[in-house]
Amino acid sequence: MLKTVLKVLFGLGLCTMIAGCMIYSGLGLSWEAKNLDGSISITWRSGVALLFLTTVAQLISFWTFRRRVALKVFCGLALCVGIATTILCTSFSFSWEPKGPGGTFPLTWRSDVVILSLLSVTQGLSFLVFRLMTRRTRRSERLTSCAPPSI
Repeated sequence: MLKTVLKVLFGLGLCTMIAGCMIYSGLGLSWEAKNLDGSISITWRSGVALLFLTTVAQLISFWTFRRRVALKVFCGLALCVGIATTILCTSFSFSWEPKGPGGTFPLTWRSDVVILSLLSVTQGLSFLVFRLMTRRTRRSERLTSCAPPSI
């Protein structure tokens, strides 16, 4: 029961993170029509997209638990969110985007590349750290364990 709850919560967290990345990148709400003033109204298409995103996130969650990599993926995502939040709160945020008049800047493909690169690097670091930890514990177990003497 607890494992199922963890799977569902991990899937919802993953859905929230993907939705946040879509909002901060140029991909957010591209299926909605723009109003005359440039704003976007949320319609039933956004609800369908959210249901699809939630379904995909839950499938990924159950798959990661089945493959026993959920902790690695979770640590990578947490590291990604931490670094992204730090970058967004500094003066370095969105310095890769061209500045427009009045200090504004459009979100372009560069933001997508930064987000995908950050996600890839943090996931790679997470898997590498867990692999090194596993290798170190296996090596220390081999060094400390000894076979009984044969008589």
